[in-house]
Amino acid sequence: MKLFKLFLVVTLFAMVLAGCAAPAAAPAAPTTGDAAPAADAAPAAVAATGPAGVFRSPMRTGCAVGTLWTTCGRRIDEAFLQGLAQVKWTADGVEPLLAESWDMEEGGKAYVFHLREGVTWHDGAPFTADDVVFSFNIFANPAIGSTYAAKLADVVGYDEFQAGTATELAGVTKIDDKTVRVALKSPSPLWVELQQISISILPNHILGSVAPEEMRTNAYWKNMVGTGPFVMTKFVDDQYIEGVANETYFLGKPKLDKIVFQIYADTTAILNALEAGELDATPYEGGGIPLDQVQRFEAMEHLTVLGNMDAGLPTFVMLNLEDPDFAKPEVREAMMYAIDRQTIMETVRMNYGKISNTMFPAEWARPAELNEYAYDPAKATELLAAAGWDANRKIDFLYYYNDQVNKDIVVAIQAYLSVVGINIEPRLVDGAGFNQAIVDKTFEAGYAANGQGLDPSIGANITRCGTQRAMGYCNARVDELFDLGLSEGTRDARAPYYQEISTILNEELPKLWLWYEVRPMGFNKRVVGLGEHFAEQPLLMFDIPIYNEIHTWYTE
Repeated sequence: MKLFKLFLVVTLFAMVLAGCAAPAAAPAAPTTGDAAPAADAAPAAVAATGPAGVFRSPMRTGCAVGTLWTTCGRRIDEAFLQGLAQVKWTADGVEPLLAESWDMEEGGKAYVFHLREGVTWHDGAPFTADDVVFSFNIFANPAIGSTYAAKLADVVGYDEFQAGTATELAGVTKIDDKTVRVALKSPSPLWVELQQISISILPNHILGSVAPEEMRTNAYWKNMVGTGPFVMTKFVDDQYIEGVANETYFLGKPKLDKIVFQIYADTTAILNALEAGELDATPYEGGGIPLDQVQRFEAMEHLTVLGNMDAGLPTFVMLNLEDPDFAKPEVREAMMYAIDRQTIMETVRMNYGKISNTMFPAEWARPAELNEYAYDPAKATELLAAAGWDANRKIDFLYYYNDQVNKDIVVAIQAYLSVVGINIEPRLVDGAGFNQAIVDKTFEAGYAANGQGLDPSIGANITRCGTQRAMGYCNARVDELFDLGLSEGTRDARAPYYQEISTILNEELPKLWLWYEVRPMGFNKRVVGLGEHFAEQPLLMFDIPIYNEIHTWYTE
C-alpha cells in the first residue's frame, strides 16, 4: 500500500506540474499584468495611495445577481441595503439598524420589532412596517426561490406558504407603521441573532407590484434603492458597481465619498490589482490570497495581510443526490476513501487548514469520535463494485476557485478518483455558472464550500430538506435537530443537537467533507478602519450582511 501511495503521489504531482488544471477564465476588468508573479518573486514597492475618499472593493463575476439569490454578493447589502439588525463584525451579537429595538415574547416564540423613526429610502420614500412585512414574505415565497428562504422556516405559516396552501407568512404582521410582530412555531431565543440577520429589507413601494416570475430580471437589482450608507449610481455588468455617500443616512453621512465594487472573473486579476495598489481589499468569498502567495503579500508594505484568517468554512465535493449513482451511500463512501486528503493537506495545501469529517467548523458542534475515512483505495474499489459503478461514466465536475492551489487540488481529486474508476472531468466556471447549473438541475458534481463560521445553525442552508443546495438530501431527524438547536439559548444546551447532526452527516455523507479553510486576506493601509476591523474579527462570516461601520471608514 505504501508503494502504491508513493506511486500515486508522484503521478499526481507530475500531472500538476504539467499543468493539467483547467484554464482560468479571462478577467472581466482591466488587470495590471498578464499573470500573478511567482510566489518567491520580490514584491515591487507600491505607495499606499489611491483616489481620495473612494473605497475600491473587488467582487467575483456572478455575485451581483440580486439579494434574494446571491451566495457571494451580500457585501453589496452592507453598502446599499440593511436589515432590522445586522451581526457585528466582532461576531458577538447584533447591532440594531432599521429596528431600533425589539421585545422577545414567550421565551422567543415571538418578537415585536420597533422600527427606527425618520428613515427614508434613497428615493425619499418613508421606510415603514409595510416594507418589513413585504420583505419577509418575498424571501419566503416559494415562487421566488430565494437562497435564504429556509432562514424563515421557523415563522408561523412558512410550511403552508411552501406547500401552496397559503399566499403569505401568517406569522408576520403589521401592528402599525413602525411596529412589526413575528410569531415563530416554537421558542427560538437566538432567532434574531442567527436567522433574521439574513433578511435584507427591500422597498415595497418599488417591488411590491412585481410578479414573482419577473422578480429576478427586474431592473431594480441594477438600480438598487435602499436605506444604507451609499446610494447606487451605476451598475455595469461584469465590470463595476458604484455608489456615493448617502447624504441623509440616519447614522450620519459616511466619511467616504464613494464605494466601487470592481468585478473580476479570476483571482489572478484581483491579486494583480491588489498588489499594484488598484484595489483596497481582498474578496473573502473567492478564496482570498492563495496559500502559496501569502508570504509574498505579507512583504508588501502598502498592505495589511492576515494570513491565517479563520474562514469558518467547510470545503467539500458537492454531489447531486438525485442522480441514481450518487444516491447510493456506497458510492459516496467510496469517494471519501479514494481521496487522500491528508497528502493533499500536507503537500498542495502546505498544511493550511484542518481535515474535516463533517460539516461544522466549530469544535463544540462536533463529537469526539467520527469516522475519519482514512485513505483506502482498496476499500473504495470494493464499495464501488458492490454498488455496480460504471467505470466508463464521465462526470461533469464544476469548480469556481481559479487560483493555482485550488486548481491543483481539483487535479489531485481527479487523479485519486481515477485510480478507483471514477472519471471526473473538471470544468472551471464563474460563480454564476456554478449557481445556474444547480438551478437548472444540470449539476452533477463539483468542488465547493459554504461559509458557516458564525454558528452551526447556518449549515441548514445546505442540508435541510427541500433547500436548493441540499441537492436532494433529506433527513427529517437532521431538520428536527436544527430546529432544536435554535430552541435553546446557551451553547451547552445546544451542543448535543449539533453533535448528533455531525454524526449523521459523517455517516450519510450528503457532501464529501474535505477540510476547514483559512482565508488569507489583504487590505490597503490607506483605508482607515478596513484592516483594523478585520484584525478584530475572529472569523469570516459569509452570505450575510455584516455591520462593519463602513460609514466611519475614510482614506488617508
